[in-house]
Amino acid sequence: MKQTVNIGETINLLNELVALDESTVRKLIQHRVKCNDDLANHPTVQVSSEKGVGMLGILNGLFGVDDDGWGPITMVTEKNKKIVEFRHTQEEE
Repeated sequence: MKQTVNIGETINLLNELVALDESTVRKLIQHRVKCNDDLANHPTVQVSSEKGVGMLGILNGLFGVDDDGWGPITMVTEKNKKIVEFRHTQEEE
């Protein structure tokens, strides 16, 4: 059992899961659950403006945010919303 995990390992696992079953990962990532104001105002968890939180928002919350408030894990999609890959947010700049 791992005692620690880093951003790269998390991204690698997400990409491995996308390769195995993109449709299921997409459904999990797209699913949002309404949350209360306390969770919506958490300093690192990524929550939508409609106070919806999803799996990627929680995972990003584990690793914190950059100076612009973005989490370190970015999902890259095609126009049809199919997941291409996950990557480190800094690679997007």
